[in-house]
Amino acid sequence: MMGSLVVLNPRSNQLSGDIPQNIPETCSLKTLDISENLLQGQIPLWLANCTKLEVLNIGGNQIGGTFPCHFKAISSLRVLVLRFNKLHGEIRCPHSNITWQMLQIIDLSSNAFSGTLPASLFASWVAMKANVDFDRLQYQSSWSGLYYEDTISVTLKGLQLELVRILTIFTSIDFSGNRLEGPIPHTLGDLKALYFLNLSHNAISGSIPPVLGNLHQLESLDLSWNYLRGTIPAQLANLDFLSFLNLSNNQLVGSIPASGQFLTFSESSFEGNLGLCGLQLNKSCSITTNGTEEAGDDGDSDDNDFKWFYLGIPIGFVVGFWAFCGPLVFIRSWRFAYYRFWDKVLFRHSRP
Repeated sequence: MMGSLVVLNPRSNQLSGDIPQNIPETCSLKTLDISENLLQGQIPLWLANCTKLEVLNIGGNQIGGTFPCHFKAISSLRVLVLRFNKLHGEIRCPHSNITWQMLQIIDLSSNAFSGTLPASLFASWVAMKANVDFDRLQYQSSWSGLYYEDTISVTLKGLQLELVRILTIFTSIDFSGNRLEGPIPHTLGDLKALYFLNLSHNAISGSIPPVLGNLHQLESLDLSWNYLRGTIPAQLANLDFLSFLNLSNNQLVGSIPASGQFLTFSESSFEGNLGLCGLQLNKSCSITTNGTEEAGDDGDSDDNDFKWFYLGIPIGFVVGFWAFCGPLVFIRSWRFAYYRFWDKVLFRHSRP
């Protein structure tokens, strides 16, 4: 049966137990979608024989194990969804060279993956570097002439959505909700056809690489709830299609870019970064003596300046008045000297 079956889709049921580990000799599967069930065990090794596989979705189960390095021979893979499982370990295969040049959607969110982000894997995903066509993933039945179209659930712009039709130009990377650490690799900047990038809720550190400004197709960028520090690169303001941005709850500092799409983002995109300042947070950026920027509150600082200015007027008048008139009132000799001075002045001007 596996030799002729092209699509197997028992998703969203109550299937339980382990995925069968029997190894078929031949496999013609192009789509395997067993997501949203109660399946356990590990990703079966026999899937490596499905060399025509384009869509693999096992998300929303209780599957354990490590990153599926045994898929290295599946060069046709376009969609890999492993979200909401119990997978762990690093996202890398040290003893094999996985390319997946056709990969356009990968979702590893809400697992227990650790280690650093896979810079070498990013570099091999050719389909995310340039749009090659504008078709959609579909397969025609040999007996009915009808087309089957894949459907997957993805988290886009902070919302859980279902893609009824997967366009081959749609690209997405979601590694959120894991234990990933270390810096963001510069190889991500080469994926110029990437539409959605979500690295939130990890332990990623370092600075935001300016090369992310090369992702001109990017519509959604979520780097929230990490340990990113430094400033927000001005190059991100060049992302003309960016409609969702979340950099909240990091350790970013300095001024928020005040141009391009950044003018459309609300305070929630930047909150939780105590060192950030700018229009979006209603905080002014003041320059300190060492040339760095410091965040200040526009409203509070302006109000305080005005208060002290108007309070200073009567205080200055009272202090000045008594500084001059006080000695004349209380010191007799000063008062007589003051009278003699004005007598001389008036007498001098009154003489012909």
